[in-house]
Amino acid sequence: MRTKTAQRRTTQWRTGLGDFSDCLLTGLLVALASIPVVTAAPAFVAGCRALDRARHGIGRPLWTTFWADFRQVARGGLLFALGCLAAVVLFAVDLEIAGSMAGAGVLRPALWSLAVVAAVVAVRTCEVVATGEPSWRRALVTAARETAAAPGNGLLLAGAAGLAAVLVWMLPILALLVAGPLALAAVATGGRR
Repeated sequence: MRTKTAQRRTTQWRTGLGDFSDCLLTGLLVALASIPVVTAAPAFVAGCRALDRARHGIGRPLWTTFWADFRQVARGGLLFALGCLAAVVLFAVDLEIAGSMAGAGVLRPALWSLAVVAAVVAVRTCEVVATGEPSWRRALVTAARETAAAPGNGLLLAGAAGLAAVLVWMLPILALLVAGPLALAAVATGGRR
């Protein structure tokens, strides 16, 4: 009886370790595919798809499915990634302008709140595309609706993104890995499969 319990624990530990290694490998692949910054969104979509398949035990090895998915979504995702990059630049400019205004104490928290919501919607958009929506525009609308309809999932995703940002701030080399756990958080809070 005792050996069966020990075997079950060993199997569960190995399965958990395999899931963890899939997350780290996905983070590395997303970081590699994101070297030209405009490919970050398609890379994140490919990471979400690869982890979703791995979570459900579907498909071939993770690295082959990742690159196939990346090539498939790269064309449509470039415009979305450019839009996200423009939004980040606009946010930085607005934050600088708000800092020099009289109501900076009110404007800065409002801008940061808006940025968090926009980041959650952007990550959720990538997850919606990863789980089957071919159109990035419809995925953006769906992501905005889902974020408004399920604020708890949005808060969990914002927490995961915030934790990823803090980890990268504390140890910048972790930028090579944090996209994997963030992609898993996006897929896990999506609730479509």
